[in-house]
This record gives sequence, C-alpha cells and structure tokens, in this order.
Amino acid sequence: MSRADKKFWIYRVRSLESGIEYDSLEDAPEEPLLVEMLGIQPEKFPMLATRFNIDLDDLQDLMDLDERPRVQIEEDFAMLVLRVPVDLNIKHREYSTYPVGIFTDGQSLLIMKHAEIPIRKKRLRRLTKSLMTPPQIIYNMWELVIHSFETTLDIIEAIIKRAEESIQTELYPTRLRRFFQLSSDAVYMEAALRSNMRVLRHMIRNPKFGSIELNVERLEELEVDLQQQMELSAIYRELIDNAMNAYDTIVGHNLNQVMKTLTSISLLVSVPTLIASIYGMNVGLPLQNEPGAFFILLLISILITLPLLIVLRMKRLV
Repeated sequence: MSRADKKFWIYRVRSLESGIEYDSLEDAPEEPLLVEMLGIQPEKFPMLATRFNIDLDDLQDLMDLDERPRVQIEEDFAMLVLRVPVDLNIKHREYSTYPVGIFTDGQSLLIMKHAEIPIRKKRLRRLTKSLMTPPQIIYNMWELVIHSFETTLDIIEAIIKRAEESIQTELYPTRLRRFFQLSSDAVYMEAALRSNMRVLRHMIRNPKFGSIELNVERLEELEVDLQQQMELSAIYRELIDNAMNAYDTIVGHNLNQVMKTLTSISLLVSVPTLIASIYGMNVGLPLQNEPGAFFILLLISILITLPLLIVLRMKRLV
C-alpha cells in the first residue's frame, strides 16, 4: 500500500466548543480543537508538537506503517495507536493494515491517518463532525476501527465464495492470485484485531486516557463488538485454509485425470504406430506385393483401435 499522494491529503481543524472549522491551525484560537490529518504530513509535525505539547518523536512514530497498537500516557499528553485494514480493492499493496494515531493534551484531539478508514456505514464518518467532546470522539474512532474490520471481513467473505466457485469449476482458477493475497491479508488482520483488543482491554482496566475520563461500560460495549470481529476473522481464515486445501486436492485430482487421458491416448496411437513401424522395415512382409496393401493395413489398424477406443470411452479414460 502506498501512502496517500499530496492531492489526497486532507487537513481539518475544528473547534470542539463551537463547531467552527478553520483553514489552518494558525487561524484557530486557543481553545479545545479537533485536528484530523488524512495522509501523514511530516512538515506539520513541529507545529503540532508545539501547539499540543506532544513529543515530536511520538508523532514521527506514525510514519512507520508497522507501528504496533498501544496506549502511551505521558505527563503532557496521551497517545493511542490502533491498526485498521486497508481497502482490499487497492492492488499491488505492500500492507494489509496500517496505524491510526489519536493524541490528546486533555482538551484537544489530534487524529492522524495514512488513508481513509474503509467503512460501509458512512454515517459513522459523518458523526465525527457533530461530536463535541473528546470522549465521544474516542468512542467514535473505536467504532470506526471496529466497523472497518466488519466491512473488510464482508469483502473477504464475498471473495472466498467467488474463489470457491472458481476452484470447483476451473482446472486453473483465475482468482487464485488474489485469493493467495487474501490469505495473507486475513492473517495480518487477525493479528491487528488481537493487538487492538489488548489495547482496548488495557483502557477498560485503566479508563483514564491522560486527563480524559472514559466510561468503562461504553468501552465494554466496544469490546463485545471487537470480539465479534475477532471470531469472524478466525472463521474466515479457517475457510480460506479449507479452500486452499480443496484447491490442492482438486489440482491433484485433475492432474491424475490428465495423466490417465494421456496414457489412454498413447495406448490408442501405439497400435497403428506399431503396424506402421513393422511395415517400414526393409524386409519381406505379407501383402508387400498387393496393390491395395496400404488400405488393407489402414483397415486393420482401425479394426484394432476402434474396439480399444470404445472400451476406454466406457471406462471414461478418454
């Protein structure tokens, strides 16, 4: 997966109290803000670090696409890193999941994403624009992350069904290349779900995110939703493994059928070949002086080969 091009970068600044949007962080007053960065923009890191008292090194951690999920509480800020799945429709991608970062100084929130989180329920994305408090936005981000896995797992289910049909009907299934990539995606997504679950359970045990007090019951509801996605992910990964095993079995069966057919054809061809080889020798042979010897030998070859062909057809070997 390549990073977002500059033309796709989005940088939003909104007041949490009034809902007013500003063109840049410099134009925003000293009040609680929600800053959303879509597409990592390192040139803005120094300004963000200064404005929200965030360690610059922690901001730079989000540039690493392998960054692991975690909760980090510092004296001046708190940091939450989660992993979300990529859009499976993107071809030639290097990653199956990527990190999303949430930073807070206790009043404002900074959300950093490499790309738009793939979700089917667009209302969850629109809901972010109307939320006014940091806890609500954090709950909403968890919902986005959980639903992104739900959306992606639905896509995986559809691809599995199409691949299974292809495996059952084609000798060399055309969908296997994507199916092999899907197998890798499923493994990485299940690992990301487990990591996100560890972070969520840590937040349930310690519901204070910096100076923001989170509701344990709300977090436990999110835990149930995330657990469902983990179970679905495990089921789909098992289905992928079963489909791969079925593919190996079918390929072996098809190979056996091909070898049987080739052997049967070789047997059919061997009879006229043997007769032609004998009469190709430079020795005295029966019928060598007969004018119609060629047609007689051709008829003999057909009379021998035809019953053999009928037998092989009855046994479904050709």
